[in-house]
Amino acid sequence: MAYGQFEQFIRNMSRVMGAVNTKLQRDLTLRTRVARRFSMVEVAGLLSVDTTYLTRISNEEPGFPEGEKRGRERTFSPSEIMLIRAIIGSNPAAKRPYMHWRTKDQPVKVVTFGAQKGGTGKSLSAAHFAQYVNLHYGLRVGVIDADPQATVSLYFADEKLPLFEPDTPTLADFMGVDEPGADKLTNRDATALDAIWQGTPWPGIKLIPGGANIQNGDISLFFMSQSTQVPVYRVLKDAIKTWDEGNGPKTALDDLRGDNGKFDIAKYEEALNETVDVIVIDQQPSLTLMQLNGLVAADNVIIPQTMKGFDLATLATYVSNIGEYLEFIMGFEADIEIGKGEHAVLPTIVQEQNSQDTDQILDLYRKAPREVMQVWYTRSDAIANAAEEYKSIYEYLPPKTRRASAKAFMANANAVNDALVQKVWPDLPTKGFAKTFIEERWS
Repeated sequence: MAYGQFEQFIRNMSRVMGAVNTKLQRDLTLRTRVARRFSMVEVAGLLSVDTTYLTRISNEEPGFPEGEKRGRERTFSPSEIMLIRAIIGSNPAAKRPYMHWRTKDQPVKVVTFGAQKGGTGKSLSAAHFAQYVNLHYGLRVGVIDADPQATVSLYFADEKLPLFEPDTPTLADFMGVDEPGADKLTNRDATALDAIWQGTPWPGIKLIPGGANIQNGDISLFFMSQSTQVPVYRVLKDAIKTWDEGNGPKTALDDLRGDNGKFDIAKYEEALNETVDVIVIDQQPSLTLMQLNGLVAADNVIIPQTMKGFDLATLATYVSNIGEYLEFIMGFEADIEIGKGEHAVLPTIVQEQNSQDTDQILDLYRKAPREVMQVWYTRSDAIANAAEEYKSIYEYLPPKTRRASAKAFMANANAVNDALVQKVWPDLPTKGFAKTFIEERWS
């Protein structure tokens, strides 16, 4: 068989890319992951308390973290903030909840970010959401990267996590579809599934990284759909159920205090890592069998979407194709429960100076007020600068010249995620960020 010039092109590019240092920027990011620290005022804001209360607790509780002192300033890492939240939240005298961990009778929540088109800010939206609920509500989060390109993984990985290594398990391993051509699923029990999660530098956030063998999953599911009775659309839903039944919450907040009322740091660290309260899935920009599994497994589906005409055409195609899949699934398995929560289209990369974008949002919202969100991600140089380092706005350390734009974009991210929390957990207390955004733009 003659391959012509294409074979030579591939060989040459493989040789060239092997000699190029593609790891330099990536390794720099991995070494400085979650470098941002928060002042006492910022920590008080995250916990919705005043600084005097925080200062008093720091003096009363022996386990309260020291933080870092620079002059008169005292700053804290996300891990220290989570510890502070647990100390306050487990105090019997606490007047309201500060930790929002799920209880033993609650199944894990699944939120999927999906879109047909790339370049909509989908992965960054998923990363922001995961980090926001971790910082503002103390939730333990599992992030599943369903994309072979592993984009969202780069927002959580550090130098300890073996990204892009062929032996690193991915979603395909979690689903048991890691062997193309196999006529049955690889059976993994709850313990084996739990071992697939990788730790991250974020407190209480675990990751199943993306990787090339996710494509093997599609091949495997295709052949199973042709030759076996495996319900190939619900493999992930069943795997999550198996994992959750064996790795659900075991520790209540009250358990973090000993009989003497002293905070038990060992018990806290065990509880922080024993389970997750929500799984956030970042989809590949397509609708394959693997991506269909991410939609069927979800309680809530968020579709990040730019507002340009051609981009909206891809949204029409995406929802139409999903509708056809769901119709087939419901005909095959009428009693299956899919997407029992609220779902939404999230406008992204909106140019507010361009009335066409905002007019399009207004038109869509009028036609579908439950489905289209009133908040959106604006186009911002601040997040473009952060994304160059694969950092979210919650960990980006901007130079002085960019601090104002970074602060403005963080306010934007807070508004979007506050609105998403209201969609996913209507009973959780709102932070008011979305309300402010809507009043400023919709009045």
